[in-house]
Amino acid sequence: MRTSGFGIRRAGRRAAEVLDGVYARSFRAIRTGPRRSVGVVGIYREAEPIRSAIDQLRASRHDLTVNVGAMGDIPAGMASDTGADHLTAGKFQNLNVLVRDLPAVDWLVIIDDDVVLPAGFLDLAIEVCERLDFALAQPAQTRFSNANWIVAKRRLLSVARRTRFVEIGPVTLIRADAAELLLPFPADLRWGWGLDFQWAHLMEHAGLRMGVIDAAAVVHASRKVASTYSWDAAQEEGREYLRGVDHLPNDVAMSRGLRTYRVLPRRRGASARLDPERTARST
Repeated sequence: MRTSGFGIRRAGRRAAEVLDGVYARSFRAIRTGPRRSVGVVGIYREAEPIRSAIDQLRASRHDLTVNVGAMGDIPAGMASDTGADHLTAGKFQNLNVLVRDLPAVDWLVIIDDDVVLPAGFLDLAIEVCERLDFALAQPAQTRFSNANWIVAKRRLLSVARRTRFVEIGPVTLIRADAAELLLPFPADLRWGWGLDFQWAHLMEHAGLRMGVIDAAAVVHASRKVASTYSWDAAQEEGREYLRGVDHLPNDVAMSRGLRTYRVLPRRRGASARLDPERTARST
């Protein structure tokens, strides 16, 4: 029986994911830095998979404060982590409310409600960010995920890549000094499209590094991008927003990155960036 070209490509992606999974596991036990304070925010419609993602984040050695928001009633078992319910505003408008109620933290993690995290995600992600001095980062998305940009797609046998772009979801890590630049989020931006291109300009102008973490790739496949809102409306809002702010062109999201790291360098002075007086919350 003849195998279709699609079937061969799919089998190849599966094999690459298995290989990358084995490769990534070799880095999960590396824990050289101090414990950090981490704030976690996100908006959810249903309890799963965000409840499982929060459990995975709590399995780290870092100190977590979780403050997520429900768009409806608060499900059983989510009350202690949910700071607001029946939210009706846009994603980043709601996030402003949730971030404002966080204590000062070293890292802010923004998580969507339809993402599955790998084991050891947070320990590995922060270790990579601090060794490579990434102030703004995102995990790559697996080859079977609904990645919106080329730069977000996982690369073979890569720990991480330094990039000029980090997207607004499904998971974003923001260091305290970067949070001072990026927060609060624009109050009139409902869906957030285009915001990441302004982030790219602000980060580059400030001389802060960005990156994509391939070894901590997440699964983002339960919903297609823009499946819960109007694609056209989000695009038009993004275009209108970008007309009024400095930003980088969208080709920064269409590259594979500036540099690929296949091994982690030794930890240097990245931890010095985390001044205890700094805060990752809006004022």
